[in-house]
Amino acid sequence: MNASEAISARVIQLLNERDWSAYKLAFESGIPASTVSNIILCKCKFCNFDTILNLCRGFRIEPQEFILPPMFLLENLDDND
Repeated sequence: MNASEAISARVIQLLNERDWSAYKLAFESGIPASTVSNIILCKCKFCNFDTILNLCRGFRIEPQEFILPPMFLLENLDDND
């Protein structure tokens, strides 16, 4: 799994846990809905840390909680896109 796939999977997981839509996350995080959609669809190849922070603020979680799942362990991440 590459980084954009891991970020997408985590966002989808958090959306499902909260029963939120992508539009709700966009509103809560201040990230444009098109960007949230691109993250979910893995079209955002390089998601910067500011975007991750805004996602975390929207979900009301700390960044370490966002990257806690095993999908973010280095051994599970692939550099190849």
